[in-house]
Amino acid sequence: MSLIPGTKQKDRRILCGMCPEPQCQAKLFFPAHTSISIECTECGQRHEQKNLANVEEVTDPDVVLHNLLRNALLGVPGPPKKGTELVKVMGLSNYHCKLLSPILTRYGMDKQSGTAKLLKDMNQGDIFDCSLLGDRAFLIEQEHVSTVGYGRDRSGSLIYLHDTLEEIKKANSNRECLIPVHVDGDGHCLVHAVSRSLVGRELFWHALRENLKLNFKQNLDRYKALFQDFIDAAEWEDIINECDPLFIPPEGVPLGLRNIHIFGLANVLHRPIILLDSLSGMRSSGDYSATFLPGLVPEEQCRGKDGTLNKPICIAWSSSGRNHYLPIVGIKGTALPRLPSALLPKAWGIPQELIRRYVSLDSSGSCVIGGDRSLQDKYLLRLVGAMEDVFMDKHGIHPSLVADVHQYIYRRTGVIGVQPEEVTEAAKKSVQEGRLHRCLVCNALSELHMPAEWLIPGGKLYNLAKSTHGSLRCDKNYSFPLNSLVCSYNPEKDVLVPDYKLSSLTTCTWCHGTSVRRVHGDGTVVYLDGDRTDTSSQGGKCGCGFKHFWEGKEYDNLPEAFPITLEWGGRVVRETVYWFQYETDPSLNSNVYDVTMRLVTKHFPGEFGSEILVQKVVNTILHHTAKRSPDEYNPVNIEGAHVQNRVDGAEAVTQPPTKIILMGQKGKTLHKEELVMSRTERVLQHSISEQAALSQRRSTDRVRQQNPRPSPPSSASSSAPPTPTKVPPSSGEKKIRVTTSDGRQAMLTLQPHTTYSDLQNSIIQVFNLPPGQLCIRHGFPPRELPPPHTEDQNQQVGLQHGDRISVEVLKESSPDAHLSQTQSHAPETHDPRLSRASSRELQDNIDLEMSSLCLLAALLGEDVWSYAKKLPHLFQQGGVFYNIVKKDMGLLDGKHCTLPHLSGKTFVFNAAEDRLELCVDSAGHFQVGPDVEDLVQEALSQLRTDAASRSHEGSPAHSLRLGSGGAVRRKEQSVTAFQGKGHSLGSAPPEHPPIRRQHSSGVDLSGSVRGESLPLSGEELVRVAPGMLTLREGHGVGLEPSVIEAQRQRLQEMVSSIQASMDKHLRQHSAARHDGKEEETTDKQEEMESHGPEPPSTFEPMDQS
Repeated sequence: MSLIPGTKQKDRRILCGMCPEPQCQAKLFFPAHTSISIECTECGQRHEQKNLANVEEVTDPDVVLHNLLRNALLGVPGPPKKGTELVKVMGLSNYHCKLLSPILTRYGMDKQSGTAKLLKDMNQGDIFDCSLLGDRAFLIEQEHVSTVGYGRDRSGSLIYLHDTLEEIKKANSNRECLIPVHVDGDGHCLVHAVSRSLVGRELFWHALRENLKLNFKQNLDRYKALFQDFIDAAEWEDIINECDPLFIPPEGVPLGLRNIHIFGLANVLHRPIILLDSLSGMRSSGDYSATFLPGLVPEEQCRGKDGTLNKPICIAWSSSGRNHYLPIVGIKGTALPRLPSALLPKAWGIPQELIRRYVSLDSSGSCVIGGDRSLQDKYLLRLVGAMEDVFMDKHGIHPSLVADVHQYIYRRTGVIGVQPEEVTEAAKKSVQEGRLHRCLVCNALSELHMPAEWLIPGGKLYNLAKSTHGSLRCDKNYSFPLNSLVCSYNPEKDVLVPDYKLSSLTTCTWCHGTSVRRVHGDGTVVYLDGDRTDTSSQGGKCGCGFKHFWEGKEYDNLPEAFPITLEWGGRVVRETVYWFQYETDPSLNSNVYDVTMRLVTKHFPGEFGSEILVQKVVNTILHHTAKRSPDEYNPVNIEGAHVQNRVDGAEAVTQPPTKIILMGQKGKTLHKEELVMSRTERVLQHSISEQAALSQRRSTDRVRQQNPRPSPPSSASSSAPPTPTKVPPSSGEKKIRVTTSDGRQAMLTLQPHTTYSDLQNSIIQVFNLPPGQLCIRHGFPPRELPPPHTEDQNQQVGLQHGDRISVEVLKESSPDAHLSQTQSHAPETHDPRLSRASSRELQDNIDLEMSSLCLLAALLGEDVWSYAKKLPHLFQQGGVFYNIVKKDMGLLDGKHCTLPHLSGKTFVFNAAEDRLELCVDSAGHFQVGPDVEDLVQEALSQLRTDAASRSHEGSPAHSLRLGSGGAVRRKEQSVTAFQGKGHSLGSAPPEHPPIRRQHSSGVDLSGSVRGESLPLSGEELVRVAPGMLTLREGHGVGLEPSVIEAQRQRLQEMVSSIQASMDKHLRQHSAARHDGKEEETTDKQEEMESHGPEPPSTFEPMDQS
């Protein structure tokens, strides 16, 4: 059923954009059809799609789809969502500000140098005077109003204060101008709320407490006299103690900051503080709302630099429990909010008449809240940067790293309420011992931690080592691979001591990725060569968008590697040169002279006359790097780094450079010729350059004479002419080599204006093929060469001189397959569209099943072979490996092959059982199953026993071996897979030379190729996801929605089968482990290794936890 015109279709594109936060700018991926806000994975903020920067469509969604399948379908956990304490705005989180607040109490920033100094060294007293913030007020940006943990509070206060906020809204032209914003409820909520009202951050909570405590002590007599009728004299000691930043109330005693402390803060700040509540609470007889005036401060000291009274700030209760304060702040870019007179509470503790002395009221009795003198973000970030330096000097660790430790280590274990000082010390110790690691995939922190009770007598690891090795020795190291731990033994304390220098975490606790690196105290990662860093790159060729680490520097691209040999004084040294050539910063590009001098100095230091060796190495490096097309980029393959595949296409012809300028160590400009130190070498170099072309032609001729091209075998089905060897004339003719699927080869000569139809007719004539039964493929990997459109029939075919094309001969088919090979001559009618769709669907299923198999094996911590051998049906009819062999090389009894992702294994097709079997060269063929390795070992042991007992050395039968399949073969001829030779005497010899083909996953499969019905068409295949392809017409027609929907449903069905298979396997695995518990004692001897002080090598694990 076709879609109704105008119907809105679901947009299935995947988009990416940058986080708009200037200090973050993380790359975010999201579906185009989403209408909800997008949470940044780095800073934790949520942003509307329209607010993201550089939004563009993802043209290669493989990486995104891979992560979605892996995480969503297989249940791989990711890093936790950032809590309200750790959401970052402008690079700062609430927890980060809390850590720096004690530093700000006693340090200030020198405005000229931007560095931090003690306040007493700046003649500003011992602690920061909070009255300097008396005229400041925070106005929140409109885009941050909905930011969790920074903007509008989400604890229920909006409901509780709804009526009060509505009254304020009516008094301000029905405009929302005052909103309650979030503060953390950690026992300091009052000073957090006041600090946020002043500067927008919780930076001054510590200083406010210190100022409040000092103010009470200095003015205690005045406070006592003012509140003698309300507060008993014995209570003042508790009131003052409650102001201390480290105050912890006694258990069961309801102490905390309350109204008397708000009155004290008003006197500290020299400005009024208004406490609001719900309408019902404000109208009640209790003092749940009040106006706190700085009544102990003279009126003239409560004015700003402009002479006006300091405007009041506003706080409110968050709920009817009245146990949490929130700041009420204005919105930036709008008119200043006004509090109507009806909502202005009565003065607390002092006469009501003093309100007009300390609060500026208009004619209607309303007052302005906050004001417009805000602290600039630029100054605030400079201040924070200066305090971070002091924190680093005092604690040896960066505050952002401490915040991450609190997020990923403490919150993960469920530990809450830990003081920041304890977290700081724990993080510092973890970094010093090398136990703290960061994942390069999800950016989460993981800690290598081992419970101390496991290492003492009676502990898990101690008992395991004791039972395995008996008495423990102090000169031995004990490795526990499953715990990523290496321990030594302390005989004095009788405990195992972890050696974290030899131990290293290998897996991320959150995403289970293997790219885990140690971190320094300043938060930087100890990268390895090739690692992707967090620095964005604009000119990288790999396409990942980030720079890569190499030998202490960050580069836009990974280097290219090539081997080089140094010979000097009878010594031969082989080295690998890593070459950087395409950096946006030219100073990072490799310099041939510097690279050569480092190599020579490293291996031949102080050698006299090594200039000759320098010249040779320079010439070798120039040979590898100078004659390169800028489009070629073959970086070194580093696991975990983003590497872009090499682009297909004809290589650009470039002229060798005639002059190369080298920058020496002393900055001197050298020509290439100036590196030659002797006249003899100059003559030799000139001779080589003159004779190079002639020597190359002679060498090529010798190779051609030694390896003549094989002539096609004379058979009834092959009529290819001898391969021509004449040099192509300069008239524009092009020679191409043609290979058929049945082994025949020929060289065709194309005229300058040869069309596709001419090429097809030439192939049909040379190989005597029936028209309409061939499929032409070109390129690597081979792709179908489609016929041109009707209007382009007379255009020249797009082939170059020296190209190779392959022709698939489409076999005739009949109801009886065996009769069709020998008797049937009536060709079956093929439907081109059905044939192409069937082949395409089979390849889709193979790709999806192989991807799922690899994911499930990785999830269980096994390689593909260890997992696949437990599933014998994969090698039988209908299995993925069975289908791969059937599709790519055909099923022939006794035919040997190798399979993708099962390197080092050779398989053979057993036609009698209709399955693939494992081939072991000396032991024979074995059915694949969970115990196939044991069967192979038994067969090999039996062969060795038989060989030892056999004494007939001179017998002709001595050179024969018997395989488990009953096949007899000779030893003196080595058999290699895909050579057309089998282990079994019953396998039919190939009629033609083997043809090398490549499987879609990149694994070579050679052997006889069965023809498949792939007729030519004007359509082309477009890959839209891993294992998902669709058809696209040649004239740029868009994708058919019905085809996309059908493929999406097929992908969902495949995903469901993957999940069901994984659940079944996990249940079987759990049952097997339960049955194997009884054998745990006897197996302990095989689960552990012991070695000396040298670095440990990997053996069988000691622990299965």
